[in-house]
Amino acid sequence: MPSLENITYSRDETVAAVRDYYQFLTKMYLDEAYVIEPPPDGWAHITTRSSTLDKSKKVIDLLRHLPYIKCTLNDTVDAEGAPDCTFADWQDLFQRGADRRTITIGTEDSSISDNIPKHVVGLTCGGSHNPRFLLDVRRGTVLWYECPGELSDDPSRETVDDDPYDYCSDEEEAEWRAEGQTWSIPDFFEELKDRFRRLDFVPLSERKVVDVWKTSPPEYEAMLAGVRDVYRRHGWPDLERYDKAECLKAVAKFLEDNYPQFVP
Repeated sequence: MPSLENITYSRDETVAAVRDYYQFLTKMYLDEAYVIEPPPDGWAHITTRSSTLDKSKKVIDLLRHLPYIKCTLNDTVDAEGAPDCTFADWQDLFQRGADRRTITIGTEDSSISDNIPKHVVGLTCGGSHNPRFLLDVRRGTVLWYECPGELSDDPSRETVDDDPYDYCSDEEEAEWRAEGQTWSIPDFFEELKDRFRRLDFVPLSERKVVDVWKTSPPEYEAMLAGVRDVYRRHGWPDLERYDKAECLKAVAKFLEDNYPQFVP
């Protein structure tokens, strides 16, 4: 288990990890057109001068250089990058000129946003059920706030040996940090990829993803078992054998023929 002292932050490594993750998703289910890349010098409209956020220069610099999954803030249209999870399209949020309170509630959590420091930024954006991935540019980590127990109890990648009560002077900050699971930034995105490889995370279409842990009626569990079988029959997770287009067609047909109530 890596200790917090041995982890460092790198903007370029963080950008590479996010880019690699999005490219991984495009190989499995996500339409490549959803992923947008920054210009060579970064998103011109993301600057400390244009920001209404109370975030550090390092955070703004990171947001300026990240690729994004295009977002319209419409959960019936936008593509998910993890189960029930819309990643924040920060370049769009900056262009919209949304006020600071609206942004922090959408990308952090209304119950903890007042105690999140300037060097921590949310990677996701949505309602209260949207997962909260909080990236810390000071410590080089990502914390999944209220991470599902099925995942936090058996992670595929080593989590960080991290007791926030050892370093947080603000007790309320320590409390929310203690309510999550923490990885180094590269390991966090590898953890997510592993969950797709194992089909703990299951895409039902090019934009909708669910997980296998929700308590659901028997027909939902049977539907998930069938969809997972479709992916395996099409070669997943062996990318040399996997045919994304044919698999997604087969998933759509399986749902339409057998479980139309679950068609996204």
